[in-house]
Amino acid sequence: MGESIRFSQRCEPPLKAGTYRVQVEQVTNINCRLSSETTDFKVSSERFQLSPDQIYSVYPPREAVGNYAECLPHIVLNRRTLPWERALLKGQSHMPWLALLVFDETESIKLHESTIGKALQPEDGVFVPSLLLEDHEKPEDPCTYVHIPAKLLSEILPYPEALSLLAHGKGVSLDRKVTDTSVKDDWFASIVSNRFCLAPDEDGQTIRHTACLVSLEGYEACLSSKQGRTDTLAYVQTARMIVLANWSFSMAKVDFDFGSAFTSLNAAMLSTPYQGSSEQIQKLCKLGYFPMNHVVRDGSQVVSWYQSPLIPYEEPKTPVKCARFADQLLAYDPDIGMMDIRYSSAWQIGKSMALADQSFAQKLYSWRQSNETLARTSVYQGLLSLHLTSPSNEKRVQDWKEESSIGYSFVKTALAPEGMDPQTKSSGKQILLEQLNDRYKTLLNEVITDARPDGLG
Repeated sequence: MGESIRFSQRCEPPLKAGTYRVQVEQVTNINCRLSSETTDFKVSSERFQLSPDQIYSVYPPREAVGNYAECLPHIVLNRRTLPWERALLKGQSHMPWLALLVFDETESIKLHESTIGKALQPEDGVFVPSLLLEDHEKPEDPCTYVHIPAKLLSEILPYPEALSLLAHGKGVSLDRKVTDTSVKDDWFASIVSNRFCLAPDEDGQTIRHTACLVSLEGYEACLSSKQGRTDTLAYVQTARMIVLANWSFSMAKVDFDFGSAFTSLNAAMLSTPYQGSSEQIQKLCKLGYFPMNHVVRDGSQVVSWYQSPLIPYEEPKTPVKCARFADQLLAYDPDIGMMDIRYSSAWQIGKSMALADQSFAQKLYSWRQSNETLARTSVYQGLLSLHLTSPSNEKRVQDWKEESSIGYSFVKTALAPEGMDPQTKSSGKQILLEQLNDRYKTLLNEVITDARPDGLG
């Protein structure tokens, strides 16, 4: 699909939640009557809580602090049909049964972690939605609900015309935008709030906001008309709504995103506090060096200088040095008599991070196995070429002086009566294999020892 993006006004499921009946009747041209069969089944979806894997993303991000004055908070759901899987008002199939309500800290709302049974229990002065539990729902199942002042809810709760515009389907490419491997479908459902965030008056002030994805079941009278909403909420102080998901963030007047924070970063905070009189050490501390305990290979303990890769200045570019082990990257400063371990530490940290990656470790193991197989083959071929050469036709076996050669022993044994060694009573082939294996093991161990990088054995 490339980099395109597609929008859909709604993504209704083939069947909305409810009870359905399938009736089957056979009609034949023979003189008989067959009885019909009827099967009832239910279609359902989550009503009281969403599992985390149903939520792809939220914006503003959870616990974020920033200037979101021009942004309507929204939530993206993995299942594109979820907002339209239940019908609330007759003839309003395009209206979602979910809404995203956003509240700031100045509004008296309170979230409650409870159970379904307690959430649906009537309470004086509180409007509680009248909902019947389905077969798979239990009163002891967990549920979150929110108490909202009735007057506030009457003002911010969208009507059906607005609700239909606050939810839509969105199709995107999974190539770069989606990093979760569990996401297979390229269509998502987005639900947008109908309120902007409250901005603080002063620059250093922040206002905390809470976004709640609420169920509108039980609030059909409040959605049907303005008069119905007034009649429903006129005699209560608080309204209770089921919350399927919620998160919090803070609104700041001044931009507080990553770019703004990085631009205003004070590089001096990376320096190391030092109260001594040594100008050399004071210079190193200002550059971000930090003295750390260092255990060298012989077991002795020293103090060496370490510096984070996040330095507040630009260093001159130097050629990359290939090292087989971390100690090759140690640097010694004779003026202060201490070592610089920043590059050796980076080498060791990089190695540990690489080996912690299962995919990388598997590829490294395969690479080492292939190299070891190649080394075995090379040594084996070399042994065959070196030690299985027979004497030339111009020489006799008695005149051949290379008695250390396996080929010499093999030929000599082969010329013995019946191909047997008179001393060992073994065949020439058996002697050849025994000597060849001994030489092969010795040379192979030498090759592997020389080719093995330090620390990878």
